[in-house]
Amino acid sequence: MPTERHIQRRTVLGGAVAAGAVAAAGPLPGATGRPAAAADRQEGAEEPGRGDRKVALITGTSSGFGHLTALTLAREGLAVFASMRDTRGANAAAARKLRTLAAEEDLALQVVDIDVRDDDSVARGVERVLGRAGRVDVLVNNAGVFYPAILETLSVDDVRAVFETNVFGHLRMNRAVLPAMRARGEGLVVQTTTALGRFVFPFMGAYVGTKWAMEAMAEASRYELRRLGVDVVIVEPGAYDTDFVAPNAVRYYDRYLRGLDRDAARRRAAYGDLARRTEDHLVEEPGLPDPQEVADAIAGLVRTPSAERPVRLPVAGAAEFLGEVHTVHAEFQRAVLEGSGYGDLL
Repeated sequence: MPTERHIQRRTVLGGAVAAGAVAAAGPLPGATGRPAAAADRQEGAEEPGRGDRKVALITGTSSGFGHLTALTLAREGLAVFASMRDTRGANAAAARKLRTLAAEEDLALQVVDIDVRDDDSVARGVERVLGRAGRVDVLVNNAGVFYPAILETLSVDDVRAVFETNVFGHLRMNRAVLPAMRARGEGLVVQTTTALGRFVFPFMGAYVGTKWAMEAMAEASRYELRRLGVDVVIVEPGAYDTDFVAPNAVRYYDRYLRGLDRDAARRRAAYGDLARRTEDHLVEEPGLPDPQEVADAIAGLVRTPSAERPVRLPVAGAAEFLGEVHTVHAEFQRAVLEGSGYGDLL
């Protein structure tokens, strides 16, 4: 990548909002802004998602990109199910904020409790959405965690925990939603990754590893689903002014330091000054762009005709240096697939 572009860490550190999950609390507001149960008692009240209104299910809506995307899509007229975990505990305030805004603005938005790390929670949450709305037109996989650390100091269980949210959580959501999309012959799955899904920084091995895995799995799914009417698009944000790093990642890092056992502490000490460079990734520089750009980009994908949606959509600063990478990759990928007999899936 050309060095004169001076790609900074602050430019590329982006991705899903930290620790998003989904929690069910209360019925979906209908056209009146009242709880759906009350609205349904009115003659002629619209059943959310049952008419022409598109239905979106979004994970990781407690803050950041997910929160903004839920509001943006609802303001554009979609019936939105905003999911997060622990809506009656750690995320109670975030869930209450979304419900309040939905009522004030007369939005068809409901908060749903889903923990993407848990099979049963995902199954129950998606079943609730399908039972209420009848379908899911748009799935935005946004939930994620950022966990900087020297890779050797992390146990297999530590790394597995990052993959549970950032990779397996997305896979669980896809498996739960895709059958209904395939049955209808249409749908859009948005995988929120990061610019770091295309190259590597040190001291971020677990996090970057999940993003590379997500990029690969999402692109494979795009080929597999294209002829069945379902689009998969990878959205790659750069760094934005959200709480992704502070306070969320800072909290995870503090927990990591406190949880080091004797063996892991010795391993970390062996790196000397390098160990402290991990903390470079926990400092946000001023002047980061407005995260609403990412929500607007996702809304743009929803409006875009299926045939015109790209495989990848780098947003803002990420687009400046990922465009060249994506061009080379696309040419290579096309040659590989066509030479292997999969050209019809492009």
